[in-house]
Amino acid sequence: MPAVWVVLRRPTTIDKLCCWFNVRAVFAVAVTSMNNPYPDGMKRRRRGLPANRELRDLAAGIHGEPKLLDLVHVTAVGAARQIITAGQIEKHKCSVFNRELVYTFVARPAYRFRTGAAKSDQINRFPFVFVISPEKLGRPYHIYPFDTGAGVAGLYGDSVDPFIPLEDYELDSDLVGYRRHIAWAFGSNVAYYDGNLKAGLQDTLKQWQSVGRGCLKIAGLAGTGSNQPDKRASAIEVAYSEHLRLKDHVRLVVMPQQLIEDNGSNATLIEELRINGIDNWELYDWRPNETPDFFADEITRIIRRYLEGAGQL
Repeated sequence: MPAVWVVLRRPTTIDKLCCWFNVRAVFAVAVTSMNNPYPDGMKRRRRGLPANRELRDLAAGIHGEPKLLDLVHVTAVGAARQIITAGQIEKHKCSVFNRELVYTFVARPAYRFRTGAAKSDQINRFPFVFVISPEKLGRPYHIYPFDTGAGVAGLYGDSVDPFIPLEDYELDSDLVGYRRHIAWAFGSNVAYYDGNLKAGLQDTLKQWQSVGRGCLKIAGLAGTGSNQPDKRASAIEVAYSEHLRLKDHVRLVVMPQQLIEDNGSNATLIEELRINGIDNWELYDWRPNETPDFFADEITRIIRRYLEGAGQL
């Protein structure tokens, strides 16, 4: 048997650097995992594989859909002023679906700003809501039973089944489809607005109906009894692939009182609203050095009163 010689050498500078980078990379991954055990959020379906339409099938068996609900688009006051001047809500590039879209929610003003918990004295940073009739908007690009951006960002935590791709949750892309989903999951528009699922609904599903169970698990985060309340988790998302014109579609806007009335009327804004066919608005009492999130409950109550008055709730 021939002898085997092992040649030992001192580590070079390159060896040391490679070792240092490898240790640093492992440490960075470990720290990230400790801070956020679900850093990637919902996964996308592999190219070429068909989506599971279980959620659509569950809603398809429902008859007697609830009344059509208006849509809401929540944005910052500063952005809303540009929208009003332009006369339309313009589509913008969506990083989740890699295309230009306009996003709305069914009825609920559930959108939250990235800096919503930061105090500010700049009124342009605070919420402005457009309430929109969907009747003449045409067919949506997609409809999902929750805020897809929050899902992909991992904001629903361990409620998300890691084996269900985002696309499996998509609903029928028409106004009947989301009404059937409301009837199946909530039973009524009032229960949907409050985020309260039908009692015992999950018990009616088979264990292998993973998409339906997964949807209900996420939606439970929006219920009044949740210890991690997040209304985005069951706010139905409706996206359009075209600019959304204000005239003939916007029924109501909700904005800070001080934007339109502050030691006199903001005549320019009032005129622009009326040019766009908007003569119905509700106001919330804005205060400087509060957070945008602070006014979410008041805005939710205002929208609720409007929907009740319109006979939608």
